[in-house]
Amino acid sequence: MDSERKEKVKKIWGWTDEEVKRLGSKNLTLIEKGGQFRVWRLVAEVLEAKNCIAGLKKGHRYVMHASGFLLPEESTGPRICLWALAAFVPFSYMLYDRIGEGSDPSEFWIDRVRCLDVGVERGGYGETLFRLYCEKAPS
Repeated sequence: MDSERKEKVKKIWGWTDEEVKRLGSKNLTLIEKGGQFRVWRLVAEVLEAKNCIAGLKKGHRYVMHASGFLLPEESTGPRICLWALAAFVPFSYMLYDRIGEGSDPSEFWIDRVRCLDVGVERGGYGETLFRLYCEKAPS
């Protein structure tokens, strides 16, 4: 990693020189492909919602930066639900993997997930089904 990029990533993550030295080859590969993380968004779109306390309805979307953080300003759900967000973590890792491999992250083979609430019929409160996919970030 050149010194300019090293200083940039130190600033972004708050790393010390010692921490940068500990980075493995996979970390460095993803850092080198950092521009791709600005290109893509991970989207979780509501397909079905029943008794959702966060108020999610069909068509609402949670939008996340490819680096793994929620973008509330691009999301359309009325509230942020941790029980839903927790279910998206594996998809975030899949997106990282695809970017690292240089593959097109626009679609996942497995693209459906439910929030962690099991619904009132099973002892929970509500439930929501999402479709996850990637799309290009707005310009």
